[in-house]
Amino acid sequence: MATNMPEDVFKALCNLMTEYTYGVDAIADPENVVDLFTDDVVIDFSDVAFPKMEGKDAVRAFYTGLTENMTHEFHMPANFRAESWDGTVGAITAYVMGMGRAKDGTAISVKVRYRMECVEVDGAWKCRHFSLKNMMPLPA
Repeated sequence: MATNMPEDVFKALCNLMTEYTYGVDAIADPENVVDLFTDDVVIDFSDVAFPKMEGKDAVRAFYTGLTENMTHEFHMPANFRAESWDGTVGAITAYVMGMGRAKDGTAISVKVRYRMECVEVDGAWKCRHFSLKNMMPLPA
């Protein structure tokens, strides 16, 4: 999809998505992930049976749970694409392979498409709406 998104905005949004994957994969301080979002963020992971979250408190609780319960995380984004730009709000998508292992031994593997809708807040790009679409069936 062709958009009129400026190259510097596209790079900034790609970097934001990359920082998100690194933040999750570090299994460290959840604030490293939470800080990438606006205060009124909506995250919808319902396509892979995770919850829809509204606001930073819900996001913080979700990522705190991941940090406490995961031993390994790995996310590899590819095929970044500018989806829309209206002069203030930019949206990008990317295909992502994500894998993880919980402390109880449960393995997770997803092949999804991320979509991040972002705005600039105090000179930094933040995600205000984050969703994913499952691209391959989940294991039975």
